[in-house]
Amino acid sequence: MADIGEGAFLGSENHLSGLLTLTSRLIQDRLSAALRPLGVTYAQAAALVRLWRAPDGRMLQNDFVTSLALARPSGTLLLTDLERAGLVVRSPDPTDGRRQVITLTPLGRELEASVFAVISGLQREIEEIAGGEDLATAMRVLTRVLSWLEPAVLAALPARDRDVYTR
Repeated sequence: MADIGEGAFLGSENHLSGLLTLTSRLIQDRLSAALRPLGVTYAQAAALVRLWRAPDGRMLQNDFVTSLALARPSGTLLLTDLERAGLVVRSPDPTDGRRQVITLTPLGRELEASVFAVISGLQREIEEIAGGEDLATAMRVLTRVLSWLEPAVLAALPARDRDVYTR
């Protein structure tokens, strides 16, 4: 393993947290601009992806919010935005009326191919720069770190997503 050395930590871009933060913000900005013509924000698209990957396009509200690593109030605001846009509905869980089930609407389902095309397009660009093997390694490493930082986030994902990220 290469020795980074003490002098490497002079600026935020020279340590992992700074590099991840900067890269994440720029990727989100790029995705936001590409998603804008579809009428959804980056946050809304990230939330919709969770539902598209869930069985029957449904998730318990708590699992949904946890899978996005959001605080409960932020998750509630995001859900309200998605409801107002007609992309999801909330309803009581038939097995436990105290819990809410989030379900995609037909309009929410219609956006799937377009949003995935935007996300996949950017991922292909990143793969061209980084190479497929390095991108796959980065995804595995970041998933391990995510699982260590907040195991509930990975656990709240649908099984097929957990399997993809933990291979």
